[in-house]
Amino acid sequence: DKMSAPWAGFYDFWGNSTKKPLSAQSFLGILEDLEDAFPMPENGDGPPAAPAAPAAAPAAAPAAAPAPSKGGRCGEVLAARAGASKGAAPAPAAAGKGAAQPAAYPSHAAKPHAAPGGGQHLFEKKKVADDGHMRADAAAFVPGQGLVTEAKDAEVKSRRASAPEMSAASKRMPTYEKKDWIIAGIRHNVVSIISGDTGCGKSTLIPQLVCDAENLVPDDKVVVCTQPRRVAAITLAEYVAKDRRQELGDEVGYQIRFINKFCESTRLIYATTAIVLRRLHSEPTLDSIGCLIIDEVHERDVYTDFLLLLLKEAMLNGRMPHLKVVLMSATVKAEDFANYFGNVNGQTALKPVKIPGRMFPVEDFYFEDACEWVSFSPPERSGKGKGKKGGRDEGVTEDKIDAVYQAIQKVDTPQVRPGKDRADDYSEKTLKACALWRECEVYIDLVEELVYYFHKSEPKGDGAILIFLPGWGDIAKTYMRLYKSGENYKLITLHSLMTPEQQHEAFERPPEGFRKVVLSTNIAEASVTIDDVVYVIDTGVRKERSYDAGTGVSALDAKMVTKANAIQRRGRAGRCQEGLVVHLFPSFKFKDFEQFPIPQMLSSSMEEVVLQSKVIHGGSNSEISSMLTNSMAAPQPKAVDAAVQLLKDMNCLTRAGELTVLGKAVAAIPVQPNVAKFLLIAAAFRCIKPAACVAAFLSIKSPFQQSVNESSDKNKVTGKDYFNKGFCSDHLTNIQAYVEWRRETLRGRGDDFCDEQGLSPETLDMAFMMVQQFVSFMVDAGYDGDDVTGEGDYGEVDPVKKASDADALLKAAMVAGFMPNLCVLYRGQRSPYWYLDSNEEVSAFRGSVNAEYQMGLTDGEEWMVFSDSMKMGRFNSIMDSSLVFSPFVLLFANALMIDEKKNEIRFDKWYAYIQPGPWIKELLYLRSKVIPSFKDAIESRDLSSFPRDLVQRMTDFLRQRPIRLDKIEAVARSIDEEVTGAARKHMSFFEWPEDVGEEEEEQ
Repeated sequence: DKMSAPWAGFYDFWGNSTKKPLSAQSFLGILEDLEDAFPMPENGDGPPAAPAAPAAAPAAAPAAAPAPSKGGRCGEVLAARAGASKGAAPAPAAAGKGAAQPAAYPSHAAKPHAAPGGGQHLFEKKKVADDGHMRADAAAFVPGQGLVTEAKDAEVKSRRASAPEMSAASKRMPTYEKKDWIIAGIRHNVVSIISGDTGCGKSTLIPQLVCDAENLVPDDKVVVCTQPRRVAAITLAEYVAKDRRQELGDEVGYQIRFINKFCESTRLIYATTAIVLRRLHSEPTLDSIGCLIIDEVHERDVYTDFLLLLLKEAMLNGRMPHLKVVLMSATVKAEDFANYFGNVNGQTALKPVKIPGRMFPVEDFYFEDACEWVSFSPPERSGKGKGKKGGRDEGVTEDKIDAVYQAIQKVDTPQVRPGKDRADDYSEKTLKACALWRECEVYIDLVEELVYYFHKSEPKGDGAILIFLPGWGDIAKTYMRLYKSGENYKLITLHSLMTPEQQHEAFERPPEGFRKVVLSTNIAEASVTIDDVVYVIDTGVRKERSYDAGTGVSALDAKMVTKANAIQRRGRAGRCQEGLVVHLFPSFKFKDFEQFPIPQMLSSSMEEVVLQSKVIHGGSNSEISSMLTNSMAAPQPKAVDAAVQLLKDMNCLTRAGELTVLGKAVAAIPVQPNVAKFLLIAAAFRCIKPAACVAAFLSIKSPFQQSVNESSDKNKVTGKDYFNKGFCSDHLTNIQAYVEWRRETLRGRGDDFCDEQGLSPETLDMAFMMVQQFVSFMVDAGYDGDDVTGEGDYGEVDPVKKASDADALLKAAMVAGFMPNLCVLYRGQRSPYWYLDSNEEVSAFRGSVNAEYQMGLTDGEEWMVFSDSMKMGRFNSIMDSSLVFSPFVLLFANALMIDEKKNEIRFDKWYAYIQPGPWIKELLYLRSKVIPSFKDAIESRDLSSFPRDLVQRMTDFLRQRPIRLDKIEAVARSIDEEVTGAARKHMSFFEWPEDVGEEEEEQ
């Protein structure tokens, strides 16, 4: 039996029935155990409450707007920064300057710290794994290296008796009322599942209850609570530390990518899910963690689903006997997780503990109500179909209006005046507006009118307004409209790519006389609670990323919210007083929505998951594929096969599918695999600092932002146009912006410089931190470039001059790292055509410096290397691009064959004619030397061993640009697939030498 209590063998705790006859002595033992598990109530606390029903779907409300009233202000803010807000006019979200310092591994100091550089890093030059290869050492959860010890006896006395008493506010939460049920369930099960409605306090209280329970988690282990988003990890840690009247980073801390906030006395850590996955690299059995709490499992992000799979596999194989796992969900999907982990607990049935929410009443309104309040109607499209979405409205007939009326009548809503009486409340204009409503349309005009209406009439009293928008583009447009209205709005944006400092502003109180208006993506749906929100405007639209494994193309499409999304969004109101939510879709459309979003495991590229599986789990490709089919959302086999092939092309896997040393090193760096490979190659080429800068912005976002205040000098060149300097490169433009920002920052005018040039100081602060970390990683791995003279200068980057050695080497590293992300340019009548090896035409996204690029050379000589692509609507756009030339592409092609008699060249999926010359011999020589030398440097854990003379010879070849390709074409199959047998000896491969000619593994 998996349960730890001795009486579990006689009695089914959850089923409330006996398993076998009891003796008097056994029964006496049961009573003693029950007395320990359920102590007498203190301070009048009664027995645990009965399980609550799951949250109900949003209900339609009468069309009439609620009467204005003056409600009291909400309670204290969840997580406030030091310093009071000024009563100035609202400005774009901009956090206080002074970015968080880079993450460092904890020392034995008693107080929390986060110092740049130093400490233990992801892989260490002198630390060798059992297999003799470079390995990843993720940040230890157990602070202080000496504290990682063997698990103690299960009866070890815990220090939890000295834990601070729960605050009065915490004791009023529904979770606290059910604390005995919760702790008993965790104590007697390997895996526990808790389903809690919005506002029940599960994310803040359950980790504390686990920490404070006696003899549940040994003192030499920590409790880790994962969050899918970093903003949630930070704000929850801040709230819990404050609730326990402790300094953040003492007993309670957090860990997100590159930022640690804990010390040797920390016992509760809030962390992103990806942090725990990387911990599995160096600690496969998670010995330092006593209880792992996985929050928001219902969101089904790819990291959470992958972690659940790894945990289940390890537990079923007996590899984590010490670990308690708690899954927390906010929806009725909790039963799915109970079924998934059902056999982990042995004979004990997994039954979710359900906790009711504690919220003030929230009224639901819909598109028809909003239109009636502010007399809004969507614009009719032109008869020629040139509307915003490319469709047409053929006139709103009486039949269409009557159909809307009938649909509203049939809406099943628990209202006092439902059905026909409710439908009669709407004017003909409103009914016509519903007929004109279009899916996935964001009605910014209506949003603006509603914000003004709530601001002035306050139908539910004073309080903040939270607006859910699908993406950054709609957030920026809405922000500008509200800013230009001249009203006293304190406008704040909330987006996953924003820095923690920026995100914090959403939790602050607005200046006196201002209304806080938060414009957010779905990041505010869960975990993150802005406790003064009274009004929620749900546009009903979300962005969903999909992935086509056949083409390898990702797409970001606008879709309607699911029912689960709508329920979560309504739950953001009513936390401190009565609330109101208006869903900007007709009430009769809600029944047709999907129940839940598609799990990310089914809509994402799988190369990172496959690579992490190889590092953590091991096994062949078929074994990895088989393991992934056991996940809650099994990915398509085609997606796994495509990921395996891409990792082979990247040299992270051998032809036989075995993990290479490069694959291990790539997996150790917490960025996308192609970015990690780019960093390692750049370090071998002695250009790590500018490469670290490129990787930092690819990992967060562009440093350029849309400025609200229009420049008075129309002739002044600012933003990307100012920093481009003829590079034809988004990557180098970002570097130049970073270099000049650092220069101005050291002069004391960094913020002014950002205002002048339309730069985000928060993004640059985070980039500075990441550059230091990336450079530190590579120095520990043997980097010896001339640009690093001491630890203090890790974040300072020299400018890159056009057509210099540094320019050539950096672009060479991009091509080698981002391969096969290349497109060739062909001259068109107005602008060049860019197309991929699939013959698909692409273009630079509209914010790129290359969006208006005009070709300077003949067809086939110019290429764009890019880090990612995204299909937006009908068009495929490359996101960040740099102009390179044919020698770069040929030097790093995976497979290449030259026929000098026919003057033909084949490389990967490309075919072209060439002009013979001595460059052919030099190209083949360099190809024969670069990859073996890079392999030796990685395997020896010493990047300084990559020959400097080879770097210079390669640079000279690239800068001379001796190659011209004529009549270049993309072909259906790669040269590697077509050529077999003895003919392969005439080919040049860019791969681990010992793997040439090996047979492919059976899939």
